Amino acid sequence: MSDVFNLDVWVAEAKREPFRFALGGTTFVLPAAGDLDKSILSSVNTEAPSATDIVALLRAGLADQWPEFDKLPVPISAVGELFRRWQHHQGVTPGESEPSPTS
Repeated sequence: MSDVFNLDVWVAEAKREPFRFALGGTTFVLPAAGDLDKSILSSVNTEAPSATDIVALLRAGLADQWPEFDKLPVPISAVGELFRRWQHHQGVTPGESEPSPTS
């Protein structure tokens, strides 16, 4: 009989440090992108995210902080840079797979 992969254990051990950034005098916190709930996958293209996909991912990540973030003026280029840095924080760039957690 083979061992059963315990996904609960993997999730608990794979938690990563949140990504923090400041804008307009407020510190915002995004979870590691790989820690977002799987439900977001049905509405975004993670291989080649569009501007709409990036906004959906940021909205999901910021959750309760989204309204405050959304009311601040931010150049499109800055949103793109925020997304790249969020991905880089986790060691992933758009179009790449997420690395496996170390034991």
